[in-house]
Amino acid sequence: MFTTTFVFLCGTVVVILAHIWIPLALVTVWCGARLQRYCFRINDRACQRRRLLRDFVRKDHLTAPLRQLVPGVHVEESYWVNRRGMSLFTCILTPPKDQPIEAVVCYCHGYDDCPTLSKKREFSRMVRKNIAVVMIEYEGHGRSDGTLGLITDWDKLIDDTSGFFEQTLKKRFGHYHSSTGSIPAFLMGESMGGAVAYFTYNRIPKLFKGVSFVCPMCKIGDDCLPPQWVINLFRILSGPKGTTTTLGYLPIAPSQGVAMDWSIRPHKQAMISAFPVNYGRKPRLATARELLDVTIHISNDLHNFDAPFLVQHGSLDRVTDPKLSAALYEGSKSQDKTFKLYDGMLHSLLLGEFDENIDVVFQDVIHWILERSQATKANP
Repeated sequence: MFTTTFVFLCGTVVVILAHIWIPLALVTVWCGARLQRYCFRINDRACQRRRLLRDFVRKDHLTAPLRQLVPGVHVEESYWVNRRGMSLFTCILTPPKDQPIEAVVCYCHGYDDCPTLSKKREFSRMVRKNIAVVMIEYEGHGRSDGTLGLITDWDKLIDDTSGFFEQTLKKRFGHYHSSTGSIPAFLMGESMGGAVAYFTYNRIPKLFKGVSFVCPMCKIGDDCLPPQWVINLFRILSGPKGTTTTLGYLPIAPSQGVAMDWSIRPHKQAMISAFPVNYGRKPRLATARELLDVTIHISNDLHNFDAPFLVQHGSLDRVTDPKLSAALYEGSKSQDKTFKLYDGMLHSLLLGEFDENIDVVFQDVIHWILERSQATKANP
């Protein structure tokens, strides 16, 4: 519907320009043809993403080693319907039924990411330590409903994560109990998912025993912001919070985007770049508006954050600045906080690093979670 409206408007503009001066209309058409491939792609719609991903998983040779997860990891995939009637893809990883569940991790993925086969395989490290993992793909990501890469209202995104995690922990894991009480739950947020975890924890703090941040997008440096007049302009062009204009839909935000070389080691780039639900463009203007507001809010609110938390960051990360993770660690008032900086590692610590580096990252977070899980059981 949006694409049809946009094409109609463009056609109207071209007709008007042709009446003014024909060469101007020809130049406009030429520029539009060059931009169309960048602004509109087949995977923008959820139904097409689901079909593309289904065919990719079934046919592509790159997915063959990933189709079988580690033995003993049980995978449950389904769609959860939010209050707005949108179907959001969810995944739950659990150990065998005869194994006790020591903790539940609710994972918040990053921008332009989703729980792929590769990501689920990496998280099997947790499941082998008897930690269940709960995942949800946000609106506009992966197989979930919504235009790819479009976030028009951050509060609604948090409504979805907090609602799904709360419902799942109470209903799906309500029958798992140890001798001292229910199994402790933790949040884990990667990149933009760090901000999602931050807001989700503040929405329902009593449900979680702590938060794990992995290269989080939880603060923005003043030197990273565009000039104030640019910010004011793109706020006007993108429309008010919760909405998007025609320009707000387009991937024209004043940002460099995320280069794969900044996040993923070369030997893993072919598999990840081939994934058919990748966004791979500059942020949409409305999305950039929401993310900017979120980081400003967190920057001003750090002193109020009191959850137990672990921050993990790669020293060579060029997507989210490790100095800002240090600021999160130093600025929060939490009495139980840990900051780990991994020398020589990039942004994608959970998927895009060398396997031995990923092992280290997961070992650290698993140790952190189990240590607090056991302490909770000992002192319910």
